[in-house]
Amino acid sequence: MAARLMGRVCLPDLIDNVTAYLEAAMATVLEQPMVGYPVELAKYAGKMCDADAHEWVPSELWVEMFGEVTRPFAELDFHNLKGMKNNYFKDVDSELQNSLNFRSAWFGKGPYAYGSYDLDQRLEWMDFCGIDKQIIFPGNLAINALFLYANADVPSFFPQITGDRRAYAVQMIRAQNEWVVRSQKQSSRLRPVAVLIGETPDEIYAEAKNLVDRGVRAVWFPSSMLPGGMSPAHSSLDRMWALLADSDTVVTTHVGNEAGFYRTLDWREAEAFKGFLIGEEIELDPWTVSTMHLPSLNFLTAVVTGGVFERNPNLRYAAVETGAHWIGPMSHYLDMWGWEAKGSALWRAKLPKKPSEYLARNVRCAGFPWEPIDKYITDNGLEDCYCYASDFPHVEGGTDSMHNWASRLAGMGDAITEKFFVKNAQWIMPD
Repeated sequence: MAARLMGRVCLPDLIDNVTAYLEAAMATVLEQPMVGYPVELAKYAGKMCDADAHEWVPSELWVEMFGEVTRPFAELDFHNLKGMKNNYFKDVDSELQNSLNFRSAWFGKGPYAYGSYDLDQRLEWMDFCGIDKQIIFPGNLAINALFLYANADVPSFFPQITGDRRAYAVQMIRAQNEWVVRSQKQSSRLRPVAVLIGETPDEIYAEAKNLVDRGVRAVWFPSSMLPGGMSPAHSSLDRMWALLADSDTVVTTHVGNEAGFYRTLDWREAEAFKGFLIGEEIELDPWTVSTMHLPSLNFLTAVVTGGVFERNPNLRYAAVETGAHWIGPMSHYLDMWGWEAKGSALWRAKLPKKPSEYLARNVRCAGFPWEPIDKYITDNGLEDCYCYASDFPHVEGGTDSMHNWASRLAGMGDAITEKFFVKNAQWIMPD
C-alpha cells in the first residue's frame, strides 16, 4: 500500500501540502483562542467584573419576553432589524455565528450575538471571557421608552404612538423592570438594571422600595430628568438615597436619555454634523459625542456637592458609558471651588471631605475602549474610580477592549491593572 501511494504522490509535494495545512490550522488556532481574554489577563480570569453590558432582545421577541403592552413599539422597531444580522456579523464566519468562540464573542454584535438576550448563553459568554459579574443595562425597549417619555409632547417623535404617550412610555419601562425582577433571580453574577423614575419624591421612593423589596440590585436614574421632580440633593429624596445605600442597591447613570437635559437639540442641526454613524443609544456626530457626558456630570455634581454621599457614606454609584475623560477634571474643579476659592468656608462646613474624596470612595466610572485610562490616572489620580466595561453586545464596546486596556495599564504595575479589571467594580457589584 505504501509503495502504491508513493508511486502516485511525490513525497516532497506531500510534505509541502501537509506543512501548508498545519500552518493554516495553526493560523486558525491563533485567530480563534480557546478563551475570550488575552493572555496577560489570565491571572484574573474568573474574577474580572464588567461594569457595562446590555440585554438586546430582538423586537420580534418583545411581546414574548416583555408582554403584550410592547407590541405597538415592537412593530415600529422591527424594521431596524432588517439586514442587521449581516451588518453585525460581517466579521464572523457564518458557521461560527451560533457557537461561542473568540470571534463570535467579540466580533458578533447586536440582538443576534451569542448571549445577547439568552441569559444562560450570557453566563457562558462571561465564563469564556473570564468575567465573574456583569452589570446588564436595558436594551432598545427601555431606551426607546425613555426617549418617548422625554419627547411625549413632540408630535413628530414616534408619531405612530398616540393617546397618552407618556403613560405608554411608563408602561414599557415597567415591562422592562418586570423582566429585570425575573432575570436577576437567575444568577447572582448577573446584575440587570431597572429604570427608576417618578414624578414626585413619594412616587420615586415607592418605586425604589418596590424594586429593592423584589430583589433588584441596581437602578438607572435617567440623568436628564430630575428624580422625583427634585434636585438629587433635595432633602425630600433623603429617604430614597438611604434606602438604596442601606440595601447596597447600586445607583447608575448611563448614556441614552439626553433629550430632557437640553431645551433643544438643534445645537447639532448643522451640515458639519451630518453623515455620521448612529450608535445604539446616541448619534455619533462630533457635537453629540463631545457633550453626551454633561447630563451625567451635572447629576453627579448635585449628588456630590449636595452632600448625598456625606449623608450616605455607603451609597454605591456608577457613571457608565459617557466616557471616563471627565471625572478627573471634575474632581479638580470641585476641589478648587470647595476648598480653594474665596467663600469656600461654607462648603467645608457642609462637606468635611474634599469632593474628590467622595468621588474616590463612592463613585466608579466606565469609559470607552479607546480611552487612555493610564494617562487619566497619571494626570488625575482616582485610580480607584476607573473600571472595565465591555458594552456587550453593542458596537461601541469594540472588539479588543480587554487587550487594549491591559496594554495601556501594563506599565503601571499589577496593582493598578487588578484594580481596573477586578477590584474597583466590586464596589458596584457587591456580593
